[in-house]
Amino acid sequence: MVALRIITSQPVQYHVPLFRELARQEVDLEVVFYHPGGTLASNFDVELGRVVQWDVDLLSGYRHRFIISKQASYSRLEQIKTLPHILYQAFRQPRTPVLLVGWFMLSIWLVWAIRILLGLPVAVISETTLQSYQQTPKPRWRTRLLSWLLSHSLCYAIGTNNKAFLEQMGVPASRIVMTPYSIDNAYFAARQEALLADRAGLCREYGLDPDLPTFLFCGKLIPLKRTQDMIKAFQMSHLLDKAQFIFVGDGHLRGELEHFIDSAKINSAHLLGFFNYSQLPIAYALGEVLLLISEETWGLVVNEACACKRPVIVSRTVGCAPDLVGPENGWVLEAPSVEALAQALQEAYNQRGRWSEMGSAGYTRVAGHTFANMAAGVIAGLTMMKSL
Repeated sequence: MVALRIITSQPVQYHVPLFRELARQEVDLEVVFYHPGGTLASNFDVELGRVVQWDVDLLSGYRHRFIISKQASYSRLEQIKTLPHILYQAFRQPRTPVLLVGWFMLSIWLVWAIRILLGLPVAVISETTLQSYQQTPKPRWRTRLLSWLLSHSLCYAIGTNNKAFLEQMGVPASRIVMTPYSIDNAYFAARQEALLADRAGLCREYGLDPDLPTFLFCGKLIPLKRTQDMIKAFQMSHLLDKAQFIFVGDGHLRGELEHFIDSAKINSAHLLGFFNYSQLPIAYALGEVLLLISEETWGLVVNEACACKRPVIVSRTVGCAPDLVGPENGWVLEAPSVEALAQALQEAYNQRGRWSEMGSAGYTRVAGHTFANMAAGVIAGLTMMKSL
């Protein structure tokens, strides 16, 4: 049995299944969370502008502990106060490999550097891409430090763009292990298939026309997601009477989006509001083609759509595009302009007879992105660390 300690920010519904899979594969695993996050009834999501408690179990099936028991502020004072606890958890069994899920605060950088300097096994996994890293200007010393840290660690790459970032930062190929970024494909596929048995009734429940082709956005209604560009493209596509567009999610832009839809009299656009995790398969039963044109390090909604056999429209700015989207299952825009998206909507509508075939191709494409394969990659990396 191999041992592993994971240090991460909070329980996330997309990460926890990996922890459970590692525990099932007899990894002596302990996960150290900085704070409880969405497991708290008082968890406030700033981008959603509301309290969110995820409606799925995020804590069973693996050993875990918390550094603090409340929602984190990540303030400098809080980090100073918690530093002794983080250092204790990172070094109380020094030879046990530590996997850092991103570098989310300064104390993680300190843990990372000390383990490298002491020759202790350390690995890192993140969603970072060249595009996301270059979005915010950084001092040269910080980039050099990150490059040194990454180059002296084992690095798990979740996909093509993430691997390209690691290579650009100077990480040798011998220190990169592929761990294909995943969701629970089987859960989404089974739930959505069950819902499709009465899709017409489900559409009527949400005020939709079951006979109209349906485009879908699923995510936070915030500027990053370019939701207003989507509705403008839908308006420009001349499909207002031939199709419908649904938005699943909530956020600061909801009021502005509602105002635009009402003032433009776009009766075929619908805002369905926030769906908790267990409700998400409903989105893919209602929506038949997913759109994602924002700047994303990955975009797990694309995994979800593919698992539910739905075609997708994405832009090159979406991190998972090289891995999950091709002409057989969707459309990839070189630039996420309103005009380009309007044209893609028209092309997708004109090819609606192929949507079922394209959905099956996407399902095949995402089939290798499973938690079992992610866990296999993590375990392979633990073996490799012994020889580094």
